[in-house]
Amino acid sequence: MSVVFLSGCNNAGGGVWGAKRDKTIVRIDAVDKLKFEQDKRLRYKKIAQIQGISPDAQVYLIKTVFNKLTFENAKEEVLLALIRNPSFCDSAEKAILDRLDKLAFESSKMKILKAISEHETPDQAGG
Repeated sequence: MSVVFLSGCNNAGGGVWGAKRDKTIVRIDAVDKLKFEQDKRLRYKKIAQIQGISPDAQVYLIKTVFNKLTFENAKEEVLLALIRNPSFCDSAEKAILDRLDKLAFESSKMKILKAISEHETPDQAGG
């Protein structure tokens, strides 16, 4: 009797464990393994700027930024980069607004709210 194990890259997700995972979410988890906050901030910001980042990855990034970054200016920088991304979506906006009270400084909250309102297109602002 022979047993053959096949493994390979599967663009549709799945992999060995059968769980489909967004590759951006995997990258976010990898960044968390970095030791220094400055390095995490830079990598999270790069991820936030990815064109076409999925809504799930955006929300996951937001949750991770609030949970894993210590310094308010680092959180603010990554969140602003995401908000300014043309792919920024409604579910990400909601995730940020739901956590806005976790920012300590009023100035940070105001910058985030201003960026969100500036992100709206004329169609969105008009209702």
